[in-house]
This record gives sequence, structure tokens and C-alpha cells, in this order.
Amino acid sequence: MVQFSHIPLYRTLTFKVSLALIAFFILNGVLLVLWNQADVMQELEIDIQTAYRHTALEITEELQNTETDITNMSVFFDSLAMYYPGMELFLVTPDGEIQEHGSYVPSQLINKHVSIDLIDSFIKADTTEYPIEIAVPTATDLDFVFSAAPIGPVEDPDAYILVTLVEGGEDVYLSWWEEYGSILTRTVMFSIIIAGFAGMLFWYFLTRRVQRVAQAVQNYRAGDTRFALVDDASDEIGHVAMHVGEMMERIDVMFNELGQKEKMRTELLASVSHELQTPLTVMQGNIETLVEHREKMSEADLSQKLGAVYSQVRHMSALIDDMFDVAVLETGQMRINAEPFPMVELVEDVLQSYALLLDQSKITVERDFPDAIQTVNADPLRIRQVIRNLLSNAIKFSSPGGRIRITTEVKSNEMLTFRIEDTGIGIAEEDISKIFESFYRSKQQLQKAVKGTGLGLHICQHILKLHNSNLEVKSRLDIGSTFSFDLKLYKEVVTI
Repeated sequence: MVQFSHIPLYRTLTFKVSLALIAFFILNGVLLVLWNQADVMQELEIDIQTAYRHTALEITEELQNTETDITNMSVFFDSLAMYYPGMELFLVTPDGEIQEHGSYVPSQLINKHVSIDLIDSFIKADTTEYPIEIAVPTATDLDFVFSAAPIGPVEDPDAYILVTLVEGGEDVYLSWWEEYGSILTRTVMFSIIIAGFAGMLFWYFLTRRVQRVAQAVQNYRAGDTRFALVDDASDEIGHVAMHVGEMMERIDVMFNELGQKEKMRTELLASVSHELQTPLTVMQGNIETLVEHREKMSEADLSQKLGAVYSQVRHMSALIDDMFDVAVLETGQMRINAEPFPMVELVEDVLQSYALLLDQSKITVERDFPDAIQTVNADPLRIRQVIRNLLSNAIKFSSPGGRIRITTEVKSNEMLTFRIEDTGIGIAEEDISKIFESFYRSKQQLQKAVKGTGLGLHICQHILKLHNSNLEVKSRLDIGSTFSFDLKLYKEVVTI
């Protein structure tokens, strides 16, 4: 088993997702805390402004009371502020200028003007519009809710009383950590726990399974196929694992096929070498005899020697042609040049070329051709090659005195069926599905030492497929074989 190199934790997707979740929960918690704090403060301001909305009005009534002795307004404001801790009181003119102010805690005016528009809006507003804020004249960049009331007539007041309100009677200072620290600590701890739990689930349902796929691929790449990739889940990871497993199985099948083809090529090389060696030896012997003893040979012996040389040349030429055709087929460069031609004439022509061999083999040929001319639309050279291969095999695998029957039959006025039957050695049932493979030779061929390279039927099948046809075979061992294929009939187009 190949040692799987594990990815460091900090580089895993689980770790990165966990960190992202922690950051998300912390940020979410902080935002929620601040948001909630803002809501709480707003509700507190509304409550304060609602509770103290009559404060300024009560002060103006006291100021307008004739029994009230006001000799020094600032002293009067300071005395009032003692009863309202945390507040500041201001006397404001109709144009917004502050004339007097007082507070429980001594303070200094920074801004001597306030917004009369805000004061008027408060006087005319109801509680649904709270909180209303105003810039505190004694503080820099600080807004407070307030209460205000006019002195004199509401339509044309002589002045205004402005009271700024804070949320308590004492000004208590809390540090940022004292105010938010405990909440943020709980938020961070909760975020880490949730993110850790999510990371464990993420690792169990995703990372662990992805690592198993990666381990299987790494082992497979190193040549170890014992690690089975199994993931029965129906989600995306299971889908990927299934396809990776199928890919590895297909690669194994392809390698096995390549191994088998390489073995077949090796056997082919040996077979071709033997096939070439035999005719070369025969040719060499006959040519040497002709060169050395020609003057002493009779005309009959001379013709016999030349015939033998010619026969071996034809055998070598056919072998070379088969090798060339296989190379063309494997590169996909074979082309079909279809044209109309009479099928029976082509078959008779092929039979004529094999007349001598048929006579020597003492094989009888039976013909079953109709009287009508059967014109097909196909490549005559390639169809001739198919018929030659099928006839050659029928002769080769038939015993002396055997019989070959050739039939052409029209089906549905569209297709012509060519059929060739022999009484040869036949093909075993387990070999029928393999005979169209390149370089394949059946056990019967090998046992009876029948010459051949296993290329003929392979070439025939490819040629017929280029004609949108298929080579069919029926065979019984020691009884014979029948090969057939269909070709499209030629129909002449009549133009008017």
C-alpha cells in the first residue's frame, strides 16, 4: 500500500472554513451587540424625554409666578439643578442666544447659540416623534435629548427654557471593556464552539471523503489498485467519487486492451515473419533452380516453377495489402467512393480469379443468382475486397470435396443481401464474438495450422460499416459457416 501524504491541518478546507465561520460569528456578534446597544440607548432616550417632557414647562411656570423672587438667574438655575441631578438649564432668547445657564456640576459654555428650530419642533411634537436631540452648548460633539418650553405667549415668546437631559442623576464613567467586554467574550466563545462543531461536520461529510478520493487517486497513480474507492452517498462528493472510480476502471480496461493488443501485435509480427519467410524460401529455391538449371528444364517444369513463384508473390502482396489496410483503418483515413455497379458481375469476376484454386481444392461452388440485374450503390473495389476475403476463407477452411454456396437476394426493393455458405471447419460459439477483432485467430485455425494473420474479417467489417452495413455470421463447429451482409440497391432518378 502506498503511503498517503496527508495535507497539514492549516491547509485543509475544513480549517479555512472553520476560521471563516469564527470570523463570521464574531463579526455578526459584534454587530448585533452594537445594534442592540443602539436600540437600547434609543429606547432609553425616548423614555427619558417622555418622562421629563414637562420639566421645562414647570420651570417657566415658576419663573412667571409673581411670588418667585429671582434676583440672579444663574443662581436660580443652579439651585434648580440641585433637584435635577445630571441636567443643565439654559435661558435662550428668541434668536437662539444663551443668556444664562446652570448645572449641578460646574460647566463652561462652549457655544452661545442653539437651534431655535429644534426647540420649536420639540414644543410642537408628540411622544411618537421622540427622541429629539440637540447639541449641548457646554460639550463638544455631544448630543442629548432635551425638554423646552416658551416664556410668555407661545406664538411670540419672550425667551425659552432649555433643559438637556442625561440618562441618570450621576455622570458615571464606564470603560469600553466594562461596558462591552462580557458580551463580546460570550460572543467569541459561542462563535468558536459553533464554528468548531460546524468544522467537525464539514470534515466528516466533505473533507474526509475528499481525502479518500485523493488517496485512491494517489495510490492508483503509484500503481496500487488494491484501494477500492467506494462512496454510496448521492450528493456531489459521492457523484465525483463514482465518476473517479469509473474512470479508474475504464483506464484498467484500456490498459488491459492495450496489453492484449500488444500481445496480438507480437503474435502478428511472428505470424507475418513466418508468413513472409515461407514464400520467400519457396521463391528463393525456385529462382535458384531456374538460374542454375534452366537449360536442362522442360517447358512443363519451367512453367511449374514460374507458377509457384507467381503464387508466392501474390500471397506476399495480399499480406502486405492487409497490413496496409489495417494501418489505414486505424488512422481513420479509409474513404468510400460509391458508384452503381452490377453485383452479380462483380461476384462472377471474383470467382473467375479463384477458379484455379477452387479446381485444385476440388470444391464445388453453387450459385443462386436471380436473372434480373441487381445494381447496388457502393465502392466496387472495397466490396470486391470483402468478397475476395470471404471466398478465400471459405476455400481455406473447407476440406477437399467441400461445397460453397453463394446467394444474392433482394429485400423490400431497397436492399440486396449477399450470402456465402461453406461446409468448412466452422467456428466455436465462444469465438464468434471475437473473430472480427484484429489479429484474432480461432482455436480451430491454430490447431489445424491454417495460414492467416487474423486481419481479413476485421478489415471486411470496417469496410462494410463504412457502407452503413454489417457483416453477420452464423456457424456450427465442424458443419460450416455462413457470412452475409446487405448493400443498398441503386435507384436511378428519372428527371422530367
